[in-house]
Amino acid sequence: MDGTSGALFAIYLNALAAGLRAQNPPSRQQIDVEIWASAAQTALESLGTYTPAREGDRTFIDALEPFVVALKESKSLGAAAKAAREGAERTKGMKASLGRTVYVGGEAWKEVPDPGAYGLAELFLGFAEAV
Repeated sequence: MDGTSGALFAIYLNALAAGLRAQNPPSRQQIDVEIWASAAQTALESLGTYTPAREGDRTFIDALEPFVVALKESKSLGAAAKAAREGAERTKGMKASLGRTVYVGGEAWKEVPDPGAYGLAELFLGFAEAV
């Protein structure tokens, strides 16, 4: 991870870990999907205080936000990963308002999804296949 994405992922993951710890007392042995979903939502909200990026800006948020929303609604990692992939795919042709794509010239990037969104969606799909 380089650039701003690395810092933003670190913020999100730290907030996610804090949310998991806050909702899971030491006496509990297992964290269920509802706790994961709630911690993921809290972490997304926390991340929002550090970046103006929102869904539709052509950033990794275009995959992360649909993942979090779908996880909370469906309680399914597979459905959430699919929502992340769909969010990443929607970035094709999207005009970037934040991130590297704003200042990198050329038109070729319009044919592919945002790299951060795509990479995150692939990570989530890998998690879903592993469980």
